[in-house]
Amino acid sequence: MNYLNTVFNYYPANIESTRPLGKVTLKDYLYAIKHPKEKIVELFKDIEEASLAKNKKLKDELKSKLYYFLPCVETDNLGRSYENVTGFTGLMIADMDNLEPEFAKELKEYLFYTYPFVIASFLSASKKGVKIIIKIPKVDSIHKFKSLFYGLMSEWQYYSGMDFTPKNSVLANYLTYDKELLYRLDATEWTKEGIQIDEFKVFEGEIEPLEEVLEEDIKKIKLIITRMFASIVDAGHVTVRSASLFAGGVVAYGYLGYDEIKDFIFDLIDETPYLQSKPKTYKTTCVQMLNKGMTSPIKLQDDER
Repeated sequence: MNYLNTVFNYYPANIESTRPLGKVTLKDYLYAIKHPKEKIVELFKDIEEASLAKNKKLKDELKSKLYYFLPCVETDNLGRSYENVTGFTGLMIADMDNLEPEFAKELKEYLFYTYPFVIASFLSASKKGVKIIIKIPKVDSIHKFKSLFYGLMSEWQYYSGMDFTPKNSVLANYLTYDKELLYRLDATEWTKEGIQIDEFKVFEGEIEPLEEVLEEDIKKIKLIITRMFASIVDAGHVTVRSASLFAGGVVAYGYLGYDEIKDFIFDLIDETPYLQSKPKTYKTTCVQMLNKGMTSPIKLQDDER
């Protein structure tokens, strides 16, 4: 079936209203973004001005006047929660925000032309964010949907401004407009699954020790962690937590020693400008999450040993 004919619900401007007004096809949704009515354009201009003025209260108030959509799920039309999900549409959303407008435009184009599973790429109403619609298989559970999202984030988490909240398949997506919206008719499917580090369960069983540790594995692990720290512009605690959990997991699997990776992360904390205001706090978090991560051994995805 042509995925542009995918149908999903749209809702009134009031985010507290969880009963849909009707249904819309992906084709019509993209058309509305690319060819907005004049009164919508004026509203978006006000949103953009509020964003530039860093007036979040006004920005949110203006956004509340927009329709919102649930592109990822089918529901029973009685509410907007996981309990109301009856199926999935084969669409997934990725969202980056708090970018410089010129960089947002470049990122919009880069992601579209680099990844063939991207159906559409367009700017947010503030022009400081990028929204991506991705083709995925029609899954049969919330867990499966999240697994595909985490799989994508394992590769995309390093892009500036990446928002992890779209793992929530019932997250409201407000109408936006971008007359230069990009879309394709022949998107492939994103099928790689992953897990969220914070959701690792304590491992039960025995790990067979690695007979040898390759230098390329050590370099890859340190590169992953370094890239995570390089993405920090705010919310540093979240990144320190995730990086340290990951580090604890690979230590538990036997790739490298506890003290080696702890010292490596401590150095990154000292070198990262945003973290320099409270280095002791972040180092405490690092140690706590390293210890927690060691309860969930992690094997590198391309390690076939």
